[in-house]
Amino acid sequence: MPVQLWNIPLRFLIRRGVRYLLVSHGFRISQAVVVIAVLSFVLTGSRIAAIDWYGNRADIVASIFATIATIALLTALNRRVMTAIDRHFFREAYNAQLILTELGVAIPTLSKTKQLVELVANKISDALHPENITIFLDDEDAGVYVAALSSDASKGGIASPSRVRPLVLHYDDGLINRLRRSKLLTSTEFTEADLSSLGQGLEVDCASSDRECQTLRAIRSSLLIPISSNGRLHGLISLGQRLSDLPYSKEDKSLLLVVANQIATFVENMKMISRMAEEQRIAHELVMATEVQRHLFPADGLENNALEIYGTCLPALGVGGDYYDYFELDDHHTGIAVADVAGKGIAAALLMSTVQASLRSQILSGDRSLVDIVSSMNRLLRRSTGDGGYATFFFAEFDKATFGLTYVNAGHNPPMLIRGRHVCQGEARGRREVPERPKSLQDRAVQTLAGIDVYQSEEPAVALLTTGGPIIGTFLDEPYQQETIQLQSDDILVVYTDGVTEALNPAGEEFGEERLQSILAESLPLSASEAARKVIETVLEWQGQAAQHDDITLIVAKVR
Repeated sequence: MPVQLWNIPLRFLIRRGVRYLLVSHGFRISQAVVVIAVLSFVLTGSRIAAIDWYGNRADIVASIFATIATIALLTALNRRVMTAIDRHFFREAYNAQLILTELGVAIPTLSKTKQLVELVANKISDALHPENITIFLDDEDAGVYVAALSSDASKGGIASPSRVRPLVLHYDDGLINRLRRSKLLTSTEFTEADLSSLGQGLEVDCASSDRECQTLRAIRSSLLIPISSNGRLHGLISLGQRLSDLPYSKEDKSLLLVVANQIATFVENMKMISRMAEEQRIAHELVMATEVQRHLFPADGLENNALEIYGTCLPALGVGGDYYDYFELDDHHTGIAVADVAGKGIAAALLMSTVQASLRSQILSGDRSLVDIVSSMNRLLRRSTGDGGYATFFFAEFDKATFGLTYVNAGHNPPMLIRGRHVCQGEARGRREVPERPKSLQDRAVQTLAGIDVYQSEEPAVALLTTGGPIIGTFLDEPYQQETIQLQSDDILVVYTDGVTEALNPAGEEFGEERLQSILAESLPLSASEAARKVIETVLEWQGQAAQHDDITLIVAKVR
């Protein structure tokens, strides 16, 4: 809608005509008439005879004195008369309380900032009749205050929004810095001294050629009013000279400050609504992303005649960068995969989906060794994500016929193989006794039918699966290795991410690998799903009221 500078142009024209008549011509005529009348009165009748009594030239002195006194009196009278005329013709419709009430009723119905600035410009124009109005609002991203509306008086008394032009005031401009330090940014009530300070400090007198003054001269700014709340400068109202040529009074500035405060409240509310809408949008997207990611994980456990597998993931932020998977590669082989992508949240979840898609595509590409698969995934991730995308990764293949487990560990937390009474000789060097469990009998070697020495222990032992190479997504041509180990009935393989062992309790202590090993040793009689749930419950109990800082992911595979 057009911005109207006043509602009754005729009243302004009458006031303007009377004022110019008095100032430019009327005052001179009136002055001459009054001076002649005074001189005629003084220099006639008995008064001239009394003056002549003082000397021959006394009448000349009396004439000069009377003229000067009359002009001085008329000049003082003129100031009062002009103020009265201005108030009668210009401010008769200026009802500050009515303006503020109307704004207070209208603002809650507005939904756009453009509507607000047009409404405010109309109200200010109706009350004060400035030559022009420009309202600047904060653009935080650009670090400037941008003109949301700029209007100029036309010959017909109408100001229409200016054509698009680069009207901006920068944060580091001198006047903006003065406004940021002004008490007016934090005051809610203004004393007479505050309003006087506003007039002294923010009335524009710009003679330099810097960019700030160029902008203010372009809009013929005479007065700047800060739009502020809670110590933050949200924008500025710039007014040109009043069409009456009279300065802005303290009442004018007080009204403008209250109007500016209403704008600031609206702007803050709009920002809050925008933030809430953005948060709702993100929350909705997060729900969708969580649902999508849930479908990337196995829907349930996996069981066959040789193996029972169960996995779970508890993201720290709804969605996360941990990935786990298990699947039948063919009739004789089962695959197990766990990855921990750098980062958290949606960004990490996107990278996790890349890892999942890359693994699935490599598996479907034919009969390849695990080293080839992991090396290809490393190259694909490195080329598709650059320096910022990498992941730790563990991939294993279980042979149902031989119970052999072939694996590659690409920088991941070493999975734990929990064994009961039997440990093959080739693996005895890499095993650990479970902590906090006393040994009742010494390990002893027995002869198997195959002629291989097997160590028999009364206590469970833990073997860490470390063979592999570096994390994927960082080095293009780094070599990887794979290893095959022999599993036995009732062995438990646990593949986890660092969110399990690095979970913090309220005192800031980590859960740690030793606690995990102890729980797993106690879980040997349990099924894979029962063991996994026991670990998760124990970790969450340890965590208590402390915040979860990382995704918690776990796969438990138990040999039948």
